[in-house]
Amino acid sequence: MKYLDEVKVTVSKGKYEKSGVYKGAIGTIIFAAIRQNTYEVVFTRADGSDYAEIEIDVGDLAQVRNSNVTDEDILEDLPNHDPNWWCKVENGFIVNLKGERRIKLPMTMILN
Repeated sequence: MKYLDEVKVTVSKGKYEKSGVYKGAIGTIIFAAIRQNTYEVVFTRADGSDYAEIEIDVGDLAQVRNSNVTDEDILEDLPNHDPNWWCKVENGFIVNLKGERRIKLPMTMILN
């Protein structure tokens, strides 16, 4: 999962429900807070208006649609084109744009 991927919330949690986000909600990743193992996800109504923008635990998301944004596209838009500023989840690891594996996610997080 990475920037602009469409994702689905796979669990119900009070901290999400406070913002109106429930299991099955579909949103779009807009930022990675990998040190906290979360993605900032925006949730949008059918009319195009946003109803929530919250951090969701990586393990509580499943990818619905790949955005087809490349690492090069992301790197181009980062301040100073610094590959340390962005990470993604790939094959069970949090990986930076230099391809370095940073954190192995627990299997329970990967299976959700």
